[in-house]
Amino acid sequence: MKINRRTFLAGGMAAALAPRFASANTFPASPLKVVVPFAPGGPTDFIIRLLNDPLAANLRQTVVIENRAGAAGNIGAMAVAQGPADGYTMLHSTVAMLGVNPILYPSNTYNPLKDFQTIATTASLPNVLIVNPQYTDVKSVAELVEYAKTKKGGLTYATFGSGSSPHILGALFQKLTGIEALPIPFRGSAPALTEVVGGRVDILFDSITTSAEQIKSGTVRGLAVTSPNRVPQLSDIPTMKEVGFSGFDLNFWFSVQVPTATPAATVERLQAAFEQTVSQQAFADALTQRGAERLMVPKDQLKDFVVRESERWTRVAHDIGLKPL
Repeated sequence: MKINRRTFLAGGMAAALAPRFASANTFPASPLKVVVPFAPGGPTDFIIRLLNDPLAANLRQTVVIENRAGAAGNIGAMAVAQGPADGYTMLHSTVAMLGVNPILYPSNTYNPLKDFQTIATTASLPNVLIVNPQYTDVKSVAELVEYAKTKKGGLTYATFGSGSSPHILGALFQKLTGIEALPIPFRGSAPALTEVVGGRVDILFDSITTSAEQIKSGTVRGLAVTSPNRVPQLSDIPTMKEVGFSGFDLNFWFSVQVPTATPAATVERLQAAFEQTVSQQAFADALTQRGAERLMVPKDQLKDFVVRESERWTRVAHDIGLKPL
């Protein structure tokens, strides 16, 4: 059979292009991965794990969760930023990684707002200001401020390290009230809460996820939450805004990113999958049980939301004098 050169070339080009069209139309064609840049068990981890099964069902592929902790999330984020921009590896990150880490780590080789694009928001997690009533017998934020002004050496407040939400909120509380307060770093919520329960640290802006049961049992006392509205799980505790501190209207929220160069069709497929899974009532109910809230931002508003909210956290970090590590 005689084949002319034009037919051969046309056939060769079609064969070369076929895999590209197939991959675009059949994405995902293999298992996907979500990198959690923190240790297992924390909110960044459990939130995405709540979505894992329904997301996998929607995408008709296995979704693997990989924890790559270190450097306030930078190790995991850098691994995703430097990896293939094909949609198969995603990052579940926090607003602090977007708005605070650039201040703490100016030598980072990636820019979280330029090298990533956000494909979905997942949840927000208010913090709650807690004290131990056996050692710090105050019943309101106003009483705490008065107590701090009379306590020799001022208050101590627990953090999860420089730039963590308890650190930023504790420093902001100090700035807005004019009290003296010394940050004490710990490796996470559990050891920090243990120190408050033991009376060795005065206060902690803890995630509701870890402190709600301690509050309900009376081991610690919740004075105020940092969310714009009261939290259903702790409905009797006022917001910081209600007690006179509107500057605490800061929600700690989570989102999913992929490298900026990820193809538009792949991004659209992932956005549709996350929109469907995040909107499920079972996810919202599971979050509520843990003191978190579902966060859904329409995709046409997503970019502006991420930039605006990240800039808010950056401004607060600058206001409290956060410096590079």
